[in-house]
Amino acid sequence: MSPFLGRRDCIESLRKDLVDLQGAILDVFSRTGPVRASSWKFPDRLSCNLDLVALLNQYDFLDGDDVFSQHSHVVLLELVIDR
Repeated sequence: MSPFLGRRDCIESLRKDLVDLQGAILDVFSRTGPVRASSWKFPDRLSCNLDLVALLNQYDFLDGDDVFSQHSHVVLLELVIDR
């Protein structure tokens, strides 16, 4: 997987997946109410209280900064797990 870590297309795909997952979660929450469970990625916060828009703005592909892009890739993968 290392050749794909931090690539723009991979990060964009993960971002789209997170938006889709969040949409599905909000659909379920609208009928059942939020699930009050600790976030896997941020254990000091509830998963239902994470500001996904802010997180997506913070962790994105950064042209010319491979280390940050790789870090963003890992964080986005962890957010998929958290969802």
